Amino acid sequence: MSEDAKKRTPEQIEADLAKTRLDLTNTVNELSDRLDPRAQVDAAKESARAAAKEAGEKAKVFKDDVTSGDPKALGLLGAGIAVVALIVTLRLRGR
Repeated sequence: MSEDAKKRTPEQIEADLAKTRLDLTNTVNELSDRLDPRAQVDAAKESARAAAKEAGEKAKVFKDDVTSGDPKALGLLGAGIAVVALIVTLRLRGR
């Protein structure tokens, strides 16, 4: 046993035990909150809302770029249209 352990009073030991219990309680509560299915669903909803908002903002910027005649935006739009046309053509031929 170390010298510090021998010098501790019962009150100090009880205070340490109380602090340890409080720390453990807080840890268990935090884990319970993290693993709560409702909390996970709420977090997923919030993440989806944020992603949708960001996608909407990017789409608006892209639309503005296309409208203003930005060559990169027009090229991306053309490539997207070509890919969709290719997919439609391949599906129609497969029937």
